[in-house]
Amino acid sequence: MLRSYKILWQICLATAVLPQLCNAQNCESLNASTPEAIVGALDHGDIKTEDCSRIAFRRIEQLPKDESIPILIRHLGFKRPPSYAPQHGLPSPYPAVDSLARIGLPAEPLLIEFLAQNQDEVNIERANAIEALALIRHSDVVTTIKLLRRRSAQLAGTPASAHLEAAAQYMLKTYCRRMRQWCEKRLRESD
Repeated sequence: MLRSYKILWQICLATAVLPQLCNAQNCESLNASTPEAIVGALDHGDIKTEDCSRIAFRRIEQLPKDESIPILIRHLGFKRPPSYAPQHGLPSPYPAVDSLARIGLPAEPLLIEFLAQNQDEVNIERANAIEALALIRHSDVVTTIKLLRRRSAQLAGTPASAHLEAAAQYMLKTYCRRMRQWCEKRLRESD
């Protein structure tokens, strides 16, 4: 009887500890890696831990904006690997969203163009691009909705225009849910 408890204990210990050991990854090499190597690691699925993803995306953020923004947009679907440590202060499980929000206003035009060209209105990359846009202006989505609508008007009659209008409607519905009348009033005001 004692032996079966011991075996049961070992199995429980192994199932609790082994996943952490299997997901362990030495991230120090990322600090010395070239940007190309980091992007290659992301593309090939070599980033296996939350710590490594944080380092990789922070390194990408440090590139010149004209290089970092397209890379981050390309990786909007990259989900932060699971971590066994508490995750405080991480607003999104998608690190590219956080990185683009930290870059701020310089990322806005390329995110809007990404939304214009993104034909699939129900995918994580599109949702993450919209979230990044909302975070860039600290959830002042009215300004962002106006930008989306202005660009949509410039592209009138094209599929890109419809994509942008759909993104604007999604932002209005999602981010102005509790303040819908206030948002709509501000949207009617001229800039």
